[in-house]
Amino acid sequence: MNAGVKVRRGQLAILHGMPSSPESLPLAGLTVAVPASRRAEETAALVRRWGGEPLVAPLLQEVPVPDEGPLRQATEAVIDIGPTWSVHLTGTGTRRWFERASDWGLGTALTDRLRAAQLIPRGPKATAALAQAGLEPAWVPTSETSAEISAWLAPQLSAADTVAVQLFGEPIPGLVGELSDAGAAVIEVAPYEWALPPDPADRAAAEALVTAIAGCSVAAIVVTSAVQAAHLFEVARGLGCERALRAALTSSVFTAAVGEVTGHGLEREGVPVDLVASPHRMGTLVRSLAEAADRVRAKAGHGPSGP
Repeated sequence: MNAGVKVRRGQLAILHGMPSSPESLPLAGLTVAVPASRRAEETAALVRRWGGEPLVAPLLQEVPVPDEGPLRQATEAVIDIGPTWSVHLTGTGTRRWFERASDWGLGTALTDRLRAAQLIPRGPKATAALAQAGLEPAWVPTSETSAEISAWLAPQLSAADTVAVQLFGEPIPGLVGELSDAGAAVIEVAPYEWALPPDPADRAAAEALVTAIAGCSVAAIVVTSAVQAAHLFEVARGLGCERALRAALTSSVFTAAVGEVTGHGLEREGVPVDLVASPHRMGTLVRSLAEAADRVRAKAGHGPSGP
């Protein structure tokens, strides 16, 4: 853990990174909501680097899919068909897929099939998960994004191709649709899904975060998943503040999304998206938020930034 960064399970906290940033930094004096559990420290540090105060609470937790029938069917399809390409979006999902295949007595058959395919891990964690199974990637996108994978892979596909896509807890209609439109058959593999954290302390922290947003106690929110947006409103409905949350995000709290799919998650809840990061990476998202600091202040009703 980075020195000075406090992340306490089950607690809502303003996370303090390195010593206080100069008041001239773009996000100085602004509180930024971070509805994250994974990469919470990293996101907090990025916000703090630009002078903001990150307010963090968990809204997502990886859980096994409740019905593993579709996962087993997808695994058997991969073994039966033998994909020409296999896309691996997360290390967690890849490892869980291989573990469940082994539990079903299909582990060797699955890795043998994948060894004959062209493998595309999205980033280093997925690459490491493949390496643990003795599998090597054919290519890794430098941006670690689904968009780059699609742009690189789709032009190479034809009706003769089958692509396995390991999902990261939610549907990815953009990637899957573009690969399908290129003529390939796509096998979607969903080893886990996202849920609200079941721990009561974590749930209380999530409720406190939603209450702070609905009360306009933050100036901005960074959203990294469409499921985060859905969970914000699921928590708000339980608290009876859904309308207040939507009003705050519409009129006062600046909304920043890591990509178009995430932005669509907010829009499905009736919330306009003020900023979509491109490329779709956390560092770019927070930097873009800092560059839009005057817009953040204007929406929040704050004065202009300092010199």
